[in-house]
Amino acid sequence: MRILLTALVLALLSSVALAQMDPGAQAAQQATQQAIQANQQAIQAMQQSQQATQQAMDANQASATSLPVCCRLAAKPKFSVKPGTLDSPTKVKITDSTRGAIIYYTTDGWTPTEASPRYMGPITIDSSTTLQAVAIVPYFARSMVAKAEYKFNSPASAVAPSPVVAPVQGGVSAVPLPEKLVVVQGTPVRLAFAADVSSKTASVGDRIPLTLAEDLIVDGVVVAKKGMPASGTIIQADKTGAAGQPGDLTFLADSLDVNGDSVRLRGTVYLEGQPKPPNAEVLIPVVGPAFLFKHGEDAEIMRGAILTAFIYGDTSLPPAK
Repeated sequence: MRILLTALVLALLSSVALAQMDPGAQAAQQATQQAIQANQQAIQAMQQSQQATQQAMDANQASATSLPVCCRLAAKPKFSVKPGTLDSPTKVKITDSTRGAIIYYTTDGWTPTEASPRYMGPITIDSSTTLQAVAIVPYFARSMVAKAEYKFNSPASAVAPSPVVAPVQGGVSAVPLPEKLVVVQGTPVRLAFAADVSSKTASVGDRIPLTLAEDLIVDGVVVAKKGMPASGTIIQADKTGAAGQPGDLTFLADSLDVNGDSVRLRGTVYLEGQPKPPNAEVLIPVVGPAFLFKHGEDAEIMRGAILTAFIYGDTSLPPAK
């Protein structure tokens, strides 16, 4: 480039000398100046093009060697015992390969969240159980749900499930029975869905009917009979999405109707459909544009599914008739 500039300067000096000796060389001098300006503009354009090319190369290299943290999933948890049929009580360990992972699990069929029990050691499986787990890591997206179903060859001793028994304030009730008994805050209440619910059709705010799955008993006295109506609300509903995203539902138990008295409840459950991601670690389509049209599965809560809610506050109820 320096050689080119030197040549242009020499050409300019020559044209000036010629102009002094020959008045007709004035036109040649002007033409030379125009040529110099054109060459300078060409040099500037070349430099700008080189800078743009270098910037593009740097950007491509950065994108090729790094992946945004927001797009990475924590590794899917693994179980030490393969799903299948068990002959005796078995301890199952849950592990995850992502550094710093915290594992949450459920055994009741609902999708685990950060509100679920945290894995602190081997889980004993002593009856037919659906074990699910997720890993949560700072600066990573939550892992996919790991799921294993364990069944036993022969059922355990046939023992009818115990009815829900609520503690009573003041100890054992006297005879005759008091007009009302106190169901204390935090008493568990088992409820059953009275209708199917799907993330495909559900919307936030939908009211869902429930029924009491077991008698509610205080100190041996039934205060709410099995089958009494209850209700809850869909508080989050996401349909399936492109690139294999599943549908999901979040449900909040609201109240139990006991002979006209509305008993407030608290309890939230979450259910996620089966994802169908293009890559087990990164939620980015990597098998072609056609994969963008592939969706995951809907979250489906079936009629009869059980959830456990809790009494919101101390509540007085008369004995059931």
